[in-house]
Amino acid sequence: MGRIKLSRMRFHTCHGALPHEQHVAQEFWVDVTLDLNLESAGQSDKLADTVHYGRVAAIVEEIMMGPPVKLLETLAYRIYQQVQELDGRIQRLEVRVTKVDPP
Repeated sequence: MGRIKLSRMRFHTCHGALPHEQHVAQEFWVDVTLDLNLESAGQSDKLADTVHYGRVAAIVEEIMMGPPVKLLETLAYRIYQQVQELDGRIQRLEVRVTKVDPP
């Protein structure tokens, strides 16, 4: 088992429960940690033998830059759901969404 971590992906976008947060962009960080078996990819050095983390980053970007939502939980849940569906080799997944300077 091994771990691949995408740390502090940064987004300047509009999310939040307060009315102005739906229109004034703020900084968010997203961390995604994937636990998976690294043996096949580690031996072959082939992208086809692992989870393509470029696709993971694209999912995160699409959700974060999408329509505003009120809750960080909504963002984290959507990211979790879509990344989990991406590849059956993901054994454990952790998503962390940080609002850098909350009101």
